[in-house]
Amino acid sequence: MSRPARIRAFAILEEDFTVADGLLTPSLKVRRRAVTERYAAQVQRLYEDGS
Repeated sequence: MSRPARIRAFAILEEDFTVADGLLTPSLKVRRRAVTERYAAQVQRLYEDGS
């Protein structure tokens, strides 16, 4: 794999994504905008640590 395509950091969340909490669609697809809004601080930390 090319260097930009490699996973350099990840986070394990304490809760599952569900339709009820708005993070999944009824067909169980991830609502990426909702996830990035709810976990903005964690995403930011991943980018800061991965530099």
